[in-house]
Amino acid sequence: MTTITWTYENNSAFFKGELSMRTIDVAFEKKTVSTFHNKNVVVDLVDVTKIDTAGLAWILRLVEEAKKTKTEIIFHNLPQDLLKLAKLSAVDLFIPTKI
Repeated sequence: MTTITWTYENNSAFFKGELSMRTIDVAFEKKTVSTFHNKNVVVDLVDVTKIDTAGLAWILRLVEEAKKTKTEIIFHNLPQDLLKLAKLSAVDLFIPTKI
């Protein structure tokens, strides 16, 4: 079974599993967006095993929400598949990262 799990503590979120159209649904998106609302957040994707266009769209949705609320969201440990997909989609510059 394909899953995504996450924990959130001290303005840091850690995701584990697959960020894909199989795991990202309306409830997942609403929960993450509402949890991060009006907060500066670090999202760590070190344990993400697979990501597709749905995962990329979810990341861009979080970025959009952060801009609306004038907060900061930073992504750590982006999977290589995501970086390639973002570059191919010409949205790589929209994803705030920190090395």
